Amino acid sequence: MQADVDALPEFWPNRDYSHFVHIDGVNWHVQTRGSGPPLLMIHGTGASAHTWAALAEDLSDRFTLIMPDLPGQGFSSPLPDEEISLEGFAHRLERLMEHLGMRPKLLVGHSAGAVIATHMSLHTQSAPAAIISLNGAFLPFGSAAAPVFNRMAKWLSRSRLLAYITAAHGMFNRPVRNMLVETGSVPSAQMMRCYRELISRPDHVTGTLKMMAGWDLGNQRQLLPSLRTPLHLVTCSNDRTVSPWQSERLSEFIACSKLYTVPDLGHLGHEEDPRPFSDIIQSTL
Repeated sequence: MQADVDALPEFWPNRDYSHFVHIDGVNWHVQTRGSGPPLLMIHGTGASAHTWAALAEDLSDRFTLIMPDLPGQGFSSPLPDEEISLEGFAHRLERLMEHLGMRPKLLVGHSAGAVIATHMSLHTQSAPAAIISLNGAFLPFGSAAAPVFNRMAKWLSRSRLLAYITAAHGMFNRPVRNMLVETGSVPSAQMMRCYRELISRPDHVTGTLKMMAGWDLGNQRQLLPSLRTPLHLVTCSNDRTVSPWQSERLSEFIACSKLYTVPDLGHLGHEEDPRPFSDIIQSTL
């Protein structure tokens, strides 16, 4: 709807390709760009479709790119609390693809988005030709720490006051820059501006915390060895958010997987320099 698009910041990457889709109570912000085989791009926790802006420039002449904001993040409305889980996000993305009449040939996921992509492949009959994981967060923080972390995130997500305080704090450059640097990435001016905008939105802060609170990888981890879709595991050597050893370990027990290491870049490497990631994605089809 045009009224929804008008609410986007004027500087927002790929704004001209934005539209909103209402499905089963969720108002999705989706960016669709390019031509060719459909490629679904799933961002990670705390991000939005803006994360694909640089890659979209390289890929839009080869693929039809479908870049949604996950519910509760960016400019998409949230899921009901009882649906906030890995299964819930995957199911809603499948409904979005059905509504758009798209059957993606490739799934590209960053961090938690890579986990959602593998879940979609494991639980749907129309499996994609390949999945490309960019710094995929496939393993929990640890069997002892993960339950505590999830409970803390759940408690924090209930506080609207915390969301407003965090949003006010996020309007300043220094905390946003510190947050991005801690991922191992070197933020550009555009990265700073986009993440500052997201963190200044209380609904985005709340949606991110709720996603973290509902994140349970137990069953998914057990099913991953049965994955039959080729899985391309791309890691960045300077990633300080998701250690490269996660993908290295995963490649050892998933038969149809291939491991790539991109030197020098951090967790947001595809935003820093899209070229090595674009080459890998194009070579998979």
